[in-house]
Amino acid sequence: MLDFFVSLFKEWGWLAIPISLLVNTIINIIGFIPSLFITTANVIVWGPWLGGFLSWCGEMLGSIIAFMGLKKGIHKKKLNKHEQWKWVQKINSFSPKQRFLSILLARLAPFIPTGAVNITAAITQTSLLTFVLATAIGKIPSLALEVLISYDIIHIQENWFRLTITLILIIIGYFLFRSKGKKETTT
Repeated sequence: MLDFFVSLFKEWGWLAIPISLLVNTIINIIGFIPSLFITTANVIVWGPWLGGFLSWCGEMLGSIIAFMGLKKGIHKKKLNKHEQWKWVQKINSFSPKQRFLSILLARLAPFIPTGAVNITAAITQTSLLTFVLATAIGKIPSLALEVLISYDIIHIQENWFRLTITLILIIIGYFLFRSKGKKETTT
């Protein structure tokens, strides 16, 4: 799939930018498909800065469309069973600042799917502005990491050491986070 998008983007040149944005937007509307392949294609064709920016824009568009569509659908269908759920009530009791921080932290956690964050924000009383700001900031670190890894894999001869260190740090971070989660579960 990566080769397909790289070929397509190279063939279409600058006209492929809307295609890249559309694909990334659709991936983020769906919410559980990893976008690494499209980010890598963007980095290969347009470099880490423009490629990363295009990926961020596509992810933002997808998340915003998903959030707004879910909010509108829930309101239009008059779905309100979720309002009785304790965790929804808890989030709804948060101040706008606390909701912002909750979404931001969820976006920073690499194991929480985009779709889960979009749905959670949509079924709570989170405003569009709060959602957009938290999503815009929260997507930057994970996307920067995707761009870094993609770039280093593409240029492995020059960047093998940085790639190795990055992957080791990710693995260490994963195990530290996992062991901390297990300790909190047992107490």
